Amino acid sequence: MTEPAETPVGMQTLIENLSEEGAKLLVAGVESSSDGGALAQMIGAVTAALREEDLPQTRLVITGDLVETVNAREDRTGAPFTMERGAGVVAAKTMPPNADGFVDILIPVYWLLPQEDPADTAEQSRLIQHLAAHEAVHASIHHIGDEPFDLRHREEFGYAFTNFVSMASEQIEEHLAEYLGSQVTGRELEQSASNVEASIEAWQKTLATELPAIPEDDPDYFQRGMLVTFNALHILWKTLAYLTAALRTDEGFRAVPTDIAALPGWQQHIAPWWDRYLELLGAIPMTVEVDIPDTDEVVREMAAHLQTWADELGFDFHDTPQGGFFRIKL
Repeated sequence: MTEPAETPVGMQTLIENLSEEGAKLLVAGVESSSDGGALAQMIGAVTAALREEDLPQTRLVITGDLVETVNAREDRTGAPFTMERGAGVVAAKTMPPNADGFVDILIPVYWLLPQEDPADTAEQSRLIQHLAAHEAVHASIHHIGDEPFDLRHREEFGYAFTNFVSMASEQIEEHLAEYLGSQVTGRELEQSASNVEASIEAWQKTLATELPAIPEDDPDYFQRGMLVTFNALHILWKTLAYLTAALRTDEGFRAVPTDIAALPGWQQHIAPWWDRYLELLGAIPMTVEVDIPDTDEVVREMAAHLQTWADELGFDFHDTPQGGFFRIKL
């Protein structure tokens, strides 16, 4: 790890787990640009998205190994961090405050390395600025404290509904971060039909391959089946949270593009629950200054909607006096 370097606005920048070759490429990218290249642009996007009071306690971490950098910051025993997320990979990650109150925004170094084609480099630059602004929104929410979207910290629920509350809060925060990130950078968001279709197919593939692989005599069969089912479904729902951010306007939401709406997977697995999903996300003001009591009610209603959605897809997960109950009704 390098020593922290102060930027003019007080935010620290760290370099971690970077090979000598990677360091040379990073320096070359900075030196070859008149404005500092992708690194300077990314720092500018983060500082523009953060509240001024958050800057001194935020660190931008450029890493050559995101998995190692995450593992160095939190105990992942039993749930190792991986880069894979459904049909895609983790692009960056923002960590909760450490013992000293610092929030670290972790960015893989490959986002900052120049491409052979100047047009590809320019597009990557636009993407990294949006990605950095998106992560900065998460950082501000961490700085605000009180886990403003995580109702579990303020109210107790049964095991099953707690899981739906967790999924609802994460989707709402991702929707907010994606939308506000685009407002900072001016980047036009989009989700293509191929991206949505790939997410649906990745969800179905996970269910088709991982569920049958669990031995029926496994003493944790139902727990493992529930985790496989809802981890996969949650990744799909997060894709939809990004889509809703691309469709959001000052007045509401644009209609789903016709090529997405025509997908068989969309019509079967998403369309029947889409309008209510939009209605609930539309009740969330697009600001990091969260009104926690009002937002808590939306999170609660979103959790109930996701529970109904899952049940009608064939995955019944509800609470009983004996605890959480899960079954597959397909």
